[in-house]
Amino acid sequence: MNGMTIFNHSVRQITGNLGMAIKISGWFVMLVILMLLVGYWLIPPELLGMITSPPEEMMTQLPVPLGEATTFMLLLAVAAVALSWGGALIAIVWHRYILLEEIPRGTIPYNPNYRIGKYFWSGVGIWLLITLAVILLGGLLIGILSLLTGGGVLAVLTSALVTGVLITALYLRMALILPAIALQENLTIGQAWEQSAGSFGAIAVLALMLTILSIVADFIIEFLAGVGLPVLIISALQLGFAWFYFMLNISVLSTLYGYLVQKREVY
Repeated sequence: MNGMTIFNHSVRQITGNLGMAIKISGWFVMLVILMLLVGYWLIPPELLGMITSPPEEMMTQLPVPLGEATTFMLLLAVAAVALSWGGALIAIVWHRYILLEEIPRGTIPYNPNYRIGKYFWSGVGIWLLITLAVILLGGLLIGILSLLTGGGVLAVLTSALVTGVLITALYLRMALILPAIALQENLTIGQAWEQSAGSFGAIAVLALMLTILSIVADFIIEFLAGVGLPVLIISALQLGFAWFYFMLNISVLSTLYGYLVQKREVY
């Protein structure tokens, strides 16, 4: 196995099953758009102005009235719960479609047997471990690369790229438990770590591909925004890429689980 093969296979899972991907996640995209519109409509103008201001101007618009801040926090809480539940549901359904060929039913393909809560909280636990690793590795890498490169922007950018790849690779190894949860199978983080021990190089290449894709897409969208492309088009591009990248990450985990745990062939 090599990282490029896994990456290409995961992309084909989406492009080759685009209709099913849209069917499984289309309602969620519409929910996100609705939340953005409702939030834009409900958030008081003063608070919206503060949020959309450049960082250097944001402090000049404080303090925000307590009532307006409370409204914003409540909206954030509701949105966070809805998005977390919906994201976990989509991930489970897509894992099961890819690995079990299970056809989802209904506009919102919910099944009470899906372990949505377990999937979500397991993901949160993994990201807490990843956050700790970022804090430790990021500072260490900046220090080492500053010595090697003489410091400055190059050290920061290089350390950010290296840290991003390492963290993504660590995440992919631990997150093998998520497809297992979706399939209602048992797999611990320790077992996932052991199953992927011999494939760290391939997973690192895969992590590099995901990191580069994210950086390039962000750069292109920022460039298009800078040359004056309408805000509506920029927002559509951002939402479209966020959707694709989200589905790609789920597909990557499905592919890795199929290859490393279920011993399937990947081509």
